Amino acid sequence: MAKLSELDQEEKYKCDSCKKVFPLSEIKFVEAADNITILTPPMPFVFLDKDGIITGGSQQPSKKNGDKILACPHCDKIHLFGMDKV
Repeated sequence: MAKLSELDQEEKYKCDSCKKVFPLSEIKFVEAADNITILTPPMPFVFLDKDGIITGGSQQPSKKNGDKILACPHCDKIHLFGMDKV
């Protein structure tokens, strides 16, 4: 997948929870939990790896690897499957 730095930082996204719209540059990235695979069956999560590459598919994010997951900058809701572009 692409590096975060290569994407248009002003591209607009919308939070499914609070419905606010914000640019990519405002998305928060929070530490991944190491027990995501225990709590849920294998699913195509979207996350930022330690190298700043947007990753997903069969890989799971991991705190010990330095992976980050996406969160809304307004309500802090975590978006494991990515965010909708506006």
